[in-house]
Order: sequence, then C-alpha cells, then structure tokens
Amino acid sequence: MILAIESATAHGSVALVSGDAVLAEAALPRGRQSSETFLSAVEELLRATGSEPGNVTHVAVSAGPGSFTGLRVGMAAAKGFCFGWGVPLVPVPTLHALALRFPAAGATVCPVLDAKKKEVYAGLFRWEGGECRRLSPDMAVPPDALPGRLPEGTVFFCGDGAAPFGVLFRERLGGRAVFAPEGEGLPSAGAVGLLAARLIREGAAVEARSAVPAYIRPSEAEIKRGARNQPLRID
Repeated sequence: MILAIESATAHGSVALVSGDAVLAEAALPRGRQSSETFLSAVEELLRATGSEPGNVTHVAVSAGPGSFTGLRVGMAAAKGFCFGWGVPLVPVPTLHALALRFPAAGATVCPVLDAKKKEVYAGLFRWEGGECRRLSPDMAVPPDALPGRLPEGTVFFCGDGAAPFGVLFRERLGGRAVFAPEGEGLPSAGAVGLLAARLIREGAAVEARSAVPAYIRPSEAEIKRGARNQPLRID
C-alpha cells in the first residue's frame, strides 16, 4: 500500500493507494499544509480504511514543479513518514501525475500550474497504449510563449494555470484548446499514488534522505543570494 502526498499547490491532499485503486483520499484545508495537518489527515485515512502504518510499503510525494513552500512542506512530511515507518520514498513528477487524471485519447495533455513571476509550469503528455507518456521535459515559460511549444492537434489543458490564461490559449489555438471542467483540473494525491505504483515497478523508489524537490527554476532567495555574491565591478 502506498501513502501519497500532494502539496504542489494550495489544494493539498493525501491518499492511500493499493495496486491500481485509490482506497481513500482526503483534501487538506486550503493553504494550511503543515506537518500536523498531514499527520492528522493520514491518521484519519488509516482509520477509515482499517489500515495500519505497517501496511504502508512506500510513501509517494508530489516532487514538483509547483509552489516552493508547498513542495518543501510535502517533502518534509513524506520523509518524516518514511523515517518513522522505515519505508522508501517515491518522488513523483507533479505535472505527470496531473496529466494522469485525464485520459484524453488523441489529444496532447498539457498540465499548467501558475508559477507566479509571469510564468507557468507546463509539460506535454499523450495517452498511448493505455499509458500516459511524457512528450517533453517540464518547463517554466511565460504564458504567451506556451502555445508556440505545443504540437499540432487538440490540446487538453488542466491545472490551476489553465483557467487564468484560458482566453490567451483559446485566442492562439482556437478550437484546438480544450479545458478540464472548472474546479476539476487540479493535482490530486490519488493520481500521485497511481503514478508512483508504476514508478516503483520501474525502480524509482529511493532512500528518503536523498530525495529533493524538482523546483525547475531557482527560488527568490537563491536569486537574491546570487545577486549578493556577484563581485563588485569598478569601471
């Protein structure tokens, strides 16, 4: 059984997954993702399913890209469960897990998350042979640059960045742009756990200490630190 954690956006959740089934899933209070919140939610999931911590063989966590704070909190919580239960961790690409929720046959699935700083995080995926396959590396791009990176054909948009920039995407793509129903296109812990099950079979489980989030771009703190470390130029 896999404990899955999703915290890449403000819409956090936790789930228990076994094989190809989501046994139980619970949303976290929006914007209140903390170690205590995760702990209480997981305890409730275990009670609801009649499970014990000893039944958990892996902990999966949404590893990014996404909110820097959310990813750090989720990764810390996941590592805490791994250390406490003595199980390995499975870092799961956030955008891939989101695309997994939408088996859009014949379309390119493009998860889009608001990255702030006038950018979005995006990835390209396609369902083939019953599997959601990656077409491109994850990227951080200005929203108006994304349509130029999309392949021909129908594009299915999901994620919290799809609606804010929906008008732009429709203007650039016309009828090729299709969107998830409002409120339904967000990341979920259940999808994280289902993708983790596949990744485990591919040998992606790691020792918890070695796992780090995939931020895609440097944080604001890193940018400021880099600027402070630049040598003083005197012309």
